[in-house]
Amino acid sequence: PAVTAPFVAANVFQSLWCASFRPSYGVGWKKYVSVAMLAGTAYSLSLVHAGGCALMAANSTIPSYLILPMTVHFGWTTAATLVNLNGSLAADDSTSPTTLTAMGHSSALVATALGAGLTIAQSAPAYGLTLAWALAACADGMTKRIPARSSVEEETLSKAASVQRKLCLAGSAICAAAAAYAGVI
Repeated sequence: PAVTAPFVAANVFQSLWCASFRPSYGVGWKKYVSVAMLAGTAYSLSLVHAGGCALMAANSTIPSYLILPMTVHFGWTTAATLVNLNGSLAADDSTSPTTLTAMGHSSALVATALGAGLTIAQSAPAYGLTLAWALAACADGMTKRIPARSSVEEETLSKAASVQRKLCLAGSAICAAAAAYAGVI
């Protein structure tokens, strides 16, 4: 029962997220609707995941692979929410390079903190590995986004992208280490 309501909510938010990719949702504040729906999905899945982990902790006969797909989807929606937020912010021409840089760097730090923290707190190595994979993918993507150094703004963004890449790689390693630790305890 404690898992049913958030599971239904996660499915509703996921469906609304899919529906938010219409051209009319690409301008103004509406471009953040998809971010909100994805965040709602991630939050709802966090409740499902916490319930599943509590159930497994209370009953050692329940195999952990039963919540594996939900755990991976929870990890994916966590990372995707942050990526979607950054993409929506970057799509706004009035967003300054400083704001984009701050959001990107803080997103990498938030993903790392969530990945390591929840992995250890809930003994959920699959969550940590999912965030480690997502951060590694973002780091790889940063190498393709580093612009040629032809203007002051591009040089600033290039330096920021280099730092972002390092933050993502470090976050990936930290989440992987947390997963290894959680798998042992």
